[in-house]
Amino acid sequence: MEYKPVPGPRSIEYLEKILNLYPGGAAPDARKKWETYATFITDRAEYSFLYDVDGNRYIDFSSGWASNNVGNAHPEVVDAVVEALKRYGFVYNHVYAIELAEKLIEITPDNLTRVSFEVSGTEAAEAGVSYALTHTKRPIIISFIGQFHGDSIGARNIGSESAERRTYFESMQGGVVFIPYPRNYRIPKGMNPDEFSDYVLWYLEEQVLEYLVEPNRIAGILMEPMMAEGGNHIPPKKFWRRIRELADKYGWLLIDDEVLTGFGRTGKMWGIEHYDIKVDLLITAKGLTGGLIPIGAVVGSEEVMGITKAYSGSTFAGSPAGCAAALKTIEIIYRDKLLDRVTKLGDEALNIMKEWVEKFEFIGDARGVGFLLGLEVDTGKGIKADEEVARKIFVESTRYGVRAIWDEEPTIRIYPPLNIEENILFEGLYAMEKAISKVAQELN
Repeated sequence: MEYKPVPGPRSIEYLEKILNLYPGGAAPDARKKWETYATFITDRAEYSFLYDVDGNRYIDFSSGWASNNVGNAHPEVVDAVVEALKRYGFVYNHVYAIELAEKLIEITPDNLTRVSFEVSGTEAAEAGVSYALTHTKRPIIISFIGQFHGDSIGARNIGSESAERRTYFESMQGGVVFIPYPRNYRIPKGMNPDEFSDYVLWYLEEQVLEYLVEPNRIAGILMEPMMAEGGNHIPPKKFWRRIRELADKYGWLLIDDEVLTGFGRTGKMWGIEHYDIKVDLLITAKGLTGGLIPIGAVVGSEEVMGITKAYSGSTFAGSPAGCAAALKTIEIIYRDKLLDRVTKLGDEALNIMKEWVEKFEFIGDARGVGFLLGLEVDTGKGIKADEEVARKIFVESTRYGVRAIWDEEPTIRIYPPLNIEENILFEGLYAMEKAISKVAQELN
């Protein structure tokens, strides 16, 4: 693939305007960040590709941050949105909302029977917690270190993706107890991932419940079945099964955040399906609408949501266009058998990435399920060095024509559209390998 300068001159013209328009534009390092992130301005997005204003084409391994699961601007989803806008504009109590609620109940785990619409994943996460607190009449939520549930004030307090995100909000962080997430990498020396997951369970049962909060004060556990934003970590099956046992024992609710892991991203419709356990509340957004119109939802059990009405929702929650987009996206996923496809191609992609672990000494780990894929950079020189090398791989990949996700972390995440063309998927992986090779030459 052709190597290209990014950002190009037309992107830079727009970026200069941004300096005077967006927050942070007056910071001394604002211009430097263009190079840091290989920033470009998108001119259009089609199927598995992004095109910038300089005419460059990129294979899209980000999928709108895992929102565009059926590809960028899928024409059938676009048509459904246009039809809904022509038919309704924006109104309440419309047919599409009822049809989508029925469909969500049909495709989520059997015990989930009620739907509350939200505008985004952030609102849906907050609503899920609201239902748990209101239903149980208990004050405490257990959450996991490294999980991300949104950037509103409330969502920052129930997640902990980074200390920086919680800065200035420290005084508002009551009511949530955090425990370690069962990570696959960067765990205590001498432990493997299975042993670390056992330690997390021990910490919860023997430390938190013994010294911090009594079990009957806990309303629920807010969980990502696989940690996405925090680095694509995949817990062993025994972990969530033991959490379910504890929830049953103590009357806790499991609040399953599927905003990123849902809608086929892992090769099943929901990430929790890999663990064969029931949850009490399921949170969805992002891929719910093929990335076109903001919409989120909480799907809950009859016991939790049949009578309980927590405060949630907002003006544009469950908009006609959003519901129409979601219905068409669900139809496409099942009609085109994308779940089986993602399972097969995801396994093949992961095998290629695991070869990079053997080939390049600074690639520490490759992991994932389906198209939830992650590459861990480990130089052995400390986390800051790892983040910088990961950034270089991300930038060089962009210049070789592949846009993945790097968020100032040692992990590069790869989230292709579920229906990406097979040859384009492998072309993108080959380009990333070229980028890694270029970084390896620089390091030597």
